[in-house]
Amino acid sequence: MVFAVYEQGMRIHTPKEQLLKRPGIRQTQAITASRRLVEDQDDAEHRQNLSDQQVSFQQQLQSFEKQGQAEPARAAVAAYKKMEPHPESTIRRITAQQIMRAPVITYPATGGLLDALALLRKEEIHYLVIVDQQQGLVGVLQDRDLLLEISGLGEIDLREQDLENLSAETLIRAPLVTASPETDIGDIARVMLAQKVRAMPITDAQGELVGLVTRSDLMLALANQTLEIWS
Repeated sequence: MVFAVYEQGMRIHTPKEQLLKRPGIRQTQAITASRRLVEDQDDAEHRQNLSDQQVSFQQQLQSFEKQGQAEPARAAVAAYKKMEPHPESTIRRITAQQIMRAPVITYPATGGLLDALALLRKEEIHYLVIVDQQQGLVGVLQDRDLLLEISGLGEIDLREQDLENLSAETLIRAPLVTASPETDIGDIARVMLAQKVRAMPITDAQGELVGLVTRSDLMLALANQTLEIWS
């Protein structure tokens, strides 16, 4: 099991399929599977064409031998035989442990929002992992959400509540989804997209926080992986 959901202080192991609620994900996977079948058929036809062309070359070689031009023909056939179908690119598996940020800066759930903003600016980061008094995971606080509230464009009505008296847990959206260090980043990307989150804490088998993966981390890793395949 690679994903866990934290809700009301409980850590619940959750299958990836349950977190991928949007049908578009499955539809995309089905399209990809169908495309692979077509590509496999194309590859088989291509290999057959190569085989047919080699037979044709052999026939032409025999014709050239009769005309006293065998050596140039043999050289051409030898060069052609060295041409092989381009091997399929293999995608290297990348796990959360390879791209996660560690150590992770945490912030108490009862801490003030303005102090949280000051910490974000001091550390030059965009996310704080919020923990309770027992250091249990509560959620992830993003500077973007915090700035929206401070500017009056968020969900909190500042006419009725004083921002200075509000705690970090006010902006936490439950439940919190986490992944293990061994989770493939492709699975993490799909779950983050389905759950509409921008950062995912990484926890070990005991539920201890060991890292954080953000959308920018995923984009950079996936982009580098694509460049490796193309190069």
